Order: sequence, then structure tokens, then C-alpha cells
Amino acid sequence: MRMRSVSLKIQITVLVILLVAGLVAAFSWVMIGIEQKMILSEVLQRVILEGRNLALSSSKALLHEDPEFELHPLVTRVLDAEKDIISIVIVDRQEKIKGHREILSIDRLYEPNPDFKPAGPSIVLAAGEEIRENRDILEVKVPIADQDERIGAVYVQYSKKGVNEAIASIKWRMLRIGLAALAAGAVISLLLAVHITKPVRALTRGADEIGQGRLDTRINIRSTLEIEILAKRFNAMAQKLDESRRSMLEKERMERELEIAREIQATLLPAHLPHLSNFDVDAYYHPATEVGGDYFDLIPLHNGQLMIVVGDVAGKGVPGLVVMAMVRILVRALAQNHETPGELQRHLNVLLRKDIKKNFFVTLFCGLLDTFDQSFVFASAAHMPLILYQANKRIVSTIGTKAKPLAVFPDEIFSRGLEEQRIVLKPGDCIVQFTDGLNEMRNAADEEYGMAKLMEVIAGEASGGARHLVGKIRASLAAFRGDARQSDDLTIVALSAMPASVERASVGSVDHPERVVFE
Repeated sequence: MRMRSVSLKIQITVLVILLVAGLVAAFSWVMIGIEQKMILSEVLQRVILEGRNLALSSSKALLHEDPEFELHPLVTRVLDAEKDIISIVIVDRQEKIKGHREILSIDRLYEPNPDFKPAGPSIVLAAGEEIRENRDILEVKVPIADQDERIGAVYVQYSKKGVNEAIASIKWRMLRIGLAALAAGAVISLLLAVHITKPVRALTRGADEIGQGRLDTRINIRSTLEIEILAKRFNAMAQKLDESRRSMLEKERMERELEIAREIQATLLPAHLPHLSNFDVDAYYHPATEVGGDYFDLIPLHNGQLMIVVGDVAGKGVPGLVVMAMVRILVRALAQNHETPGELQRHLNVLLRKDIKKNFFVTLFCGLLDTFDQSFVFASAAHMPLILYQANKRIVSTIGTKAKPLAVFPDEIFSRGLEEQRIVLKPGDCIVQFTDGLNEMRNAADEEYGMAKLMEVIAGEASGGARHLVGKIRASLAAFRGDARQSDDLTIVALSAMPASVERASVGSVDHPERVVFE
């Protein structure tokens, strides 16, 4: 009975051991398969993310004329940082190599390795993405796009040596775990395995969701310190990617709005120059930013008259554009009432004070040209002085005023310093009006262009007519500024009296498509 009892215990023990051994063996194989898939999934995710990052970083460079100068350092830096990545090739839409570690490979056609076979990915791929492999290498192809148009591709080759070693290491580790489980107890081993795999699976699911673009995914697990840290890193990575995406969308939105504002501003400025048979007129406008605050207008009126308006709004960007549009509408409406420049400025000041907020003001020059008697009547509200070139004396002088800016002072104060002046333009005479972005332009040495240099150019070139003079001023400014950034909006308007013709002057709206006044 005792032997039977002992024998039964042995049988039960052997049966339990065999059962535990089978469970451990089965569990070990399942765990090996799971972890192998996880490793491959994480490697593929890593390589795909690396390819996507490279595609995003290469898109702008690939549109340049010589993209290899930007792509070669990018490829070299990534290869030096990631030892498991053995090759990165960036090609254009013709499959010509534009990014490679070896300079000699640039502009060669990329030839895929015929030994590579398509691999069934364990992750979701975006459109155009491919995964191919052989025994030793994984190759990922990620398209490069610009505004939904494919302009090239990135090929990333990843060594499977580390993956194979990791899988082999997993097998040996699971064998040791199985032996330890047989010694320590099948139940403890099973519970421990479940305890370990649960958070890892949560990490894998979270990583898959993040890789599929659901950047609001957050992984919430409680496990060992290392896995919790890894989960926090995944969450931080997803948050940063989400913030970067939102920032990029906001930047694109602002750029679109600024482009629309620039197009609107272009419609507010004269698209063509008026035709004056006894006068030569030209204008040039260039904002410092996408949208500027300078304003000028050339308004043909009845009886052979032309109103010339040049203004400067205190402010750039969209607020300056709004004020500029308001000034343009009011000036054009008042000009049709046959008001003199001084009357127009007074009425404009009253109207602007009602609608413009504090801390905004406008300087404005307004002149009225009579093409019959060649007189020019003008008034200025704190704007830059008018420059006059007298051909018969070959001298250049400035005519300034003491008036205050618009939209700041009530009419009784504003009108005190406002005065109209009148000059008669003789053949060859020339007048130039501008904004302070001209004389205050600075070069790389922080030197100012200045009025003296401007008047020197006018004295030497005004005899060639308004168009010739504006071109020479622009050339002088460009040579002076060099590579320095333009800090303020720039406007130039020039008018020169030509020798009298048989037919008297007329004002019309003849197009001059070769003249570009807005750049």
C-alpha cells in the first residue's frame, strides 16, 4: 500500500512535471513567436519612421537645383548615428540618386537588389511605402512628396544581424526560463510570464496606433520601472509629434493668409502707370515683409489733372494693410470731389480719426498735377520732403512741410501746420516722392543710405526721365544694401516734364505691361 502510495505520488509528480514541462515548452514557443513579431514590428516601425523623417527632411532640398549638397550631410549624419542602418539612398522622381554617402554615386540610376523579396509587414504602411528583405537585410522605401506630388523616394536598408541575434537570445532566454520554471514551479512561471507580457503588449498596441497616425494615443500601464519609463517616452514622443504637426498646420495656415493678404494688397496698388504725353512717370514699390504698410496711388482726374499720393502707415503686416485699404478708399472718393491737396488732407484726417485705433497714424503726401499749365500743387502731412530737380539750373533741392501726421490730432490742431505749395515744372524738371524706407535703408555694416546719396543720384540721372531715374535709384540701393535684410517698406514715385509736344498733354489709363510697380 505504501509502495502504491509512493508510486502514485511519483506518477502524479511525473504527470504534473510533464504537464508543466509541456505548458512551459508551449508557453516558451508562444512567447518566442510573440517577441519575434514584436521585435520585427518595432524594427520595421523604427525604420519606417526613420524613412519618413528622412523623406520629410529631404522634400525641400530635393526641389533645389543642387540637392546633393544638403542631402549628403543628412545621409552621413544619420548613418553615423544609427549603426544598424547600413545604407540610405535618396532619389528623385526619375530614380536618380541625389543623396548618398558616396559622392561618386550621385546622379546614377538606383538599381534595386534583385535578391530582395516583398515582406509581409506587421505594421500599417502609408501609400507608396514598401518593405523588402532578404536573409540579412530589411529595405524600406518611403516616397518623398511635395504638396501631394511625388518628387522622389528614400531607400533605407537595415541590418537584420541585430534582429537575428535578438531572436536567438530570446530562444536561449526562454529555455532558461523554462528550466527555472520547472524548478521553481509551473504556476509561478506562468504568472510571471503573464505579468511581463501584458505591459509589453500594451506598449506594442500603443506604438502601432501612434505609427498609424493617431498621435493622441496615450499608453497607461503599471509595471516595472523600465517599462513605465518606456511608456512615458512613447507618450512624450507622441505628444511632441502631435505638437509639431499642429505647429506645421498653423504655420501653413498663416502663410496662406499672408499670401492672400499680399494678393489683396497688389490689387490696391496701381497695376499700370497713367499715360501722360508731356510727362514721364514711374513708380516702384517693395514691402519689407509679405504685406507692407506703404501706399501710393496715381489717380487720373478730369481736365488733364493727375493726383499723386504717397503714404506710410505706422505698422506692417495685416493691420497696416487694413489701414492702407481704408486710406486708399477715402483718398479716391475725396479726389473725385475736385478737392485741392490741402482740403483732401483735412477731410481725410477727420475721417481717419473716427475709425483708426490709437497708436496708428499715417503720413501722407498729396500732389495735383495740371498738365496744361504744368503746375504742381501739393500738401504733406508729416511725410518725407519732395525732391525737385531743376533742369535749367541743374540743381536738386528739397521742399518740406511742418504738418502733423493724419489720424492723431483734431482738425483745429492739424490744420495749423498744413499748407499747400505750388511749383511750375519746366521741360526737363523732375520731382521725386518716396517713403523713409529709401533714405533709411541700411547695409550689412549698419550704415544708412541717406538723403545726400539719394540727391546725388537724382542730380546725375534725372535728366534721363522718370523711368530712367527710378531704375538708377533702384540699382544704387541694391548695390548699397548688398545682402542685408530690408527693414522697412520702400516706395518711389518720380515725375519728369518732357519737352513740349505738338499735341497737348492728356491723362488716360493706357496700360504699360512692361512696367512692374509691385514686387
